[in-house]
Amino acid sequence: MKAELRGVPRISAALSAAAALLLIGPAPVFALVSDPPDPPESMLATPKIRGVSSNPCERLAAGEVKFDVGQADRVTFATARAYGFTEVLITGCVSDGDSGYEQEWQVTGFAGRNGFAPAGRMWENTLLSPTGSFTVTEALGKENPGTALKYYRLNEASRWGGERGPTYNQYFEGEGGSADENLWRYMKSGLYEQAAVINWNRPPDMEVTQGASFAIFLHAGNAETWGCISTDLETVTTFLRTAVPGDRMVMGIQRDVFVSSTARSDAEAAEREAEERAAEEHSAASKTAAERAGDAPGDPHWEPYAVLGFSIALFAAYVGAKMRSARSERDQKRPKITQ
Repeated sequence: MKAELRGVPRISAALSAAAALLLIGPAPVFALVSDPPDPPESMLATPKIRGVSSNPCERLAAGEVKFDVGQADRVTFATARAYGFTEVLITGCVSDGDSGYEQEWQVTGFAGRNGFAPAGRMWENTLLSPTGSFTVTEALGKENPGTALKYYRLNEASRWGGERGPTYNQYFEGEGGSADENLWRYMKSGLYEQAAVINWNRPPDMEVTQGASFAIFLHAGNAETWGCISTDLETVTTFLRTAVPGDRMVMGIQRDVFVSSTARSDAEAAEREAEERAAEEHSAASKTAAERAGDAPGDPHWEPYAVLGFSIALFAAYVGAKMRSARSERDQKRPKITQ
């Protein structure tokens, strides 16, 4: 409810409140607390990152993605503005069954601390994320959320190979070396509570190259990484529940992922922007009309004075009644004089 009470219908509410205050005393503190405000629009709006296409599913359907996604039913994009930028727009796309793709969800997240590496130029300990189109066939974490991917339920012996040799960029269980990732420790910290393995530098996408980086995951944490893509746990869990072997992650900066826009995607984007603009204008017009209806020109705003006057009169009546009652009691107690 607004703090200001304007217009005749509001006066009765104000007068009633004043009367109640005088007759029954002040209300408890908790009764005066207003309802919690609505969530800010920024929490409800579609996330956007400056310089990053907000419609990758439409652009995929329009043939504007540089990387091949094969016959994947689901394609997830993780796109940054340019080299050196770490914030990414992550978009889940699903096939519409007619050579197109539709958006399922969209959130923000982060890539490696140094952003993305150019396609094919990735090396370990550079804090870069790889660029390209990669399949997803395996996952790991605390407990299987219901994914169709091969799932590793982590235990204290779970490791991801970082030591040069046959276990490089693979899951294994054992003591491990200093370069091997202790998956159990990262799971306990929350980062690998749920994670999908992105097949960079590993089969089935490519043969393993020793030293070309390892352990590239989509995982929780929502912070800059050593090369993974990170977002919130709920999104990673949603991703895993719908993923099947062969789904793809398309990753990189804007100009490396998308070709120049075509008339089709431009028209669709323009139509969508026009609809959003029309909705905003309608909302603004409705708000203005409501404000005018409740705040007509010439409204003297005399309610505060009416409330004050009514309160004084009510208090005076109350005091007068108390005085008459006291006088009546004294008269009753006074001894009667007989003739």
